[in-house]
Amino acid sequence: MTAPLPPTEWGAPTADVLQRQGDDTAHTFPPRPEVVEVTGAALAERALPTVEQDGYRPDDAPLRPRPQLLRPELTRPPTWRRPPGQQDDVGEPATVFPPDTRAVIYDTTYPWRTCGRVAVPGGWGSGVMVGRRHMMTASHVVPWTPDGGSDWLTFTPMQYDTSTPFGSAHVTRIYWWQRVNGSDGIQSNEAAFDYVVCVLSANLGDSTGWMGSREYSSDWNGMVRWAHIGYPQDIGSGVRPVYTTNGVMDSTVAETSGGRNSQRVMHRNDLVPGQSGGPYFGWWSGDNGPRVVVTQSAENWGAAGGPNAGGGGRALPELISYALSVEP
Repeated sequence: MTAPLPPTEWGAPTADVLQRQGDDTAHTFPPRPEVVEVTGAALAERALPTVEQDGYRPDDAPLRPRPQLLRPELTRPPTWRRPPGQQDDVGEPATVFPPDTRAVIYDTTYPWRTCGRVAVPGGWGSGVMVGRRHMMTASHVVPWTPDGGSDWLTFTPMQYDTSTPFGSAHVTRIYWWQRVNGSDGIQSNEAAFDYVVCVLSANLGDSTGWMGSREYSSDWNGMVRWAHIGYPQDIGSGVRPVYTTNGVMDSTVAETSGGRNSQRVMHRNDLVPGQSGGPYFGWWSGDNGPRVVVTQSAENWGAAGGPNAGGGGRALPELISYALSVEP
């Protein structure tokens, strides 16, 4: 039987292929955004009247404070976890702390429609609308480039598989305190400031609404108050939104950068890669929607199986307020 040719003998592109390079069949991507470092001086110049921001629910948006979970027949098997004391030759995903309390949601009401998937070259993260055309995600989700800029990002609210009920938009500008690079690990100061506000090319918030924001207080440590939405790589395969409730923040570490104060917020709420940038949020009496207090940053802090970390504190709502004041 004749053997196939080795790859080195597969030949060269034909003339018509070379002539067609660059035509309308070539790959195209969204434009790269402008990046803007926010400094303490820039913040002071704005003289912002308030730090906290209120959420917004469109008049025609149904309200469901607790989300509609995925129909049981559509669920995927839960992530495997090793029973205590068992030894074997099998690996398990990290970092979810048994029992796994995450659930896929199937809901387009408010506030769940404010959360979505952030697509970047070769990957994704999670994010949430915090203004009419403003989305917050983790700084380490941003594809920072060596020249000081960023590659493209897009945001799709409440994407579920291929369903995109509110459309999608690309990022035109990014406001940031720190450019966090996850390739060498996330340091304590980076985790505390691991969030950015992205301005979108379309006013998606007119349809989705947005969440408010509030400074996280260490007085809330140990309280069962928080929920999270993200796009994990395991049970949601990166294309289904996953909900975690009854969240608890365990401790905080104060950090400072450029005169701004923030906190590394430690917790053992369940998550895996893909959920970075997703919000931790809570509800307050009298508010018309929830408020973001922490953005998910890191996992396995200090060692394999270690706690998870998020960024929160005064600098989080300050950054949102600044972006909204500059580009309403």
